[in-house]
Amino acid sequence: MKKVLVVGDFISGSGLTQVIFNVFSRFDPVKYKIDAVGYGTDPENLTDKECEKLGWMFERVIPVTKNPIEHWKWWKAFFKKHHYDIVYFNYSSSWNYLPVIYAKRYGKVKKVVCHSHNSYFSHEFSNKLLMRILVAVNNHGKRIFNKYSDQKIATSKEAARWMFNEDDDVFISINGIDIPKFSFSTESRESIRHKLKIDTKTKLVGFVGVLQDRKNPLFALEVFANYHKSNPNSVFLMLGKGSLKEQINEKIQSLGIRDSVIQYDFIADVNKWYSAMDALLFPSMYEGLSLVALESQISNLQILASDTNVEDIFATSNIKKMHGLDAARWASELEDSLSQSKSRDYLDSNLEKFSVARQAEDIEKLM
Repeated sequence: MKKVLVVGDFISGSGLTQVIFNVFSRFDPVKYKIDAVGYGTDPENLTDKECEKLGWMFERVIPVTKNPIEHWKWWKAFFKKHHYDIVYFNYSSSWNYLPVIYAKRYGKVKKVVCHSHNSYFSHEFSNKLLMRILVAVNNHGKRIFNKYSDQKIATSKEAARWMFNEDDDVFISINGIDIPKFSFSTESRESIRHKLKIDTKTKLVGFVGVLQDRKNPLFALEVFANYHKSNPNSVFLMLGKGSLKEQINEKIQSLGIRDSVIQYDFIADVNKWYSAMDALLFPSMYEGLSLVALESQISNLQILASDTNVEDIFATSNIKKMHGLDAARWASELEDSLSQSKSRDYLDSNLEKFSVARQAEDIEKLM
């Protein structure tokens, strides 16, 4: 039996966390003993409970952004105490590279895997000097990751170049999805719209994602507000939590759409909620390879996505690539998309390659 440590953010609603659960929950427990460490915070402890349900030993390290010295001391002590055959790091950037070094130096780990899940920083500093320092440290981290990684993996070529400076010797692992789970369901559509008190004629426009600048939720609100002016029988559904929550509430008030916006911090069965929606706004500034954009295509939603996303997410005719961030133009395109009456009860064959079973199988071969 191989002992494997999986490192990730482990935050409710995080796409990175979902990939971890999608893949490693499919590993045979007879062949693999999986432990996990979370470097994010999850106040509801939902991810902690999911790990417990899977039989994984789970610990949390203090976030490096809160106390970097304590974070690195924790990792040093951890690897002196625990030894693994494989440590699988799931990161969005390269600047927090010391745990990777410690895994080799103190943990005597046989194989270090680094998996890149993004194509830019998850968080940015407004201070230009701090950003220059972060970029410099991140660039150094790329060299460290190349030196200490026995296996390099990325969700896309863009994510590979972001973390490793190259994509030549990086295995591209397209994020996998439980396809049947996200297929359109008339039953789910009717039950959720009934719960939200939305009738059959009301257009429900959605936004799903962490409420951070990189996801661009404030712009999504502007797009909906523009659309709502000429289509008053419409509602905007925001599923997600994050640091922009207060700004978002202020924006909703200033746009005068308070009565037409529904917010939920976290939804466990988001697969069912896609069926209830009519369209999805996805104006992210950068992504590795978005699960949300792919999941919603399985449900055959009409989707508007920014052109800064990686090409792989534009897998079907239901997702429209939008150039630039002109809210009025996005609203006009949204109106055009929602004016079309299309069946949603089918699976586009272009989505079959995103099967999570295939991704889990590919990653296990690399272990």
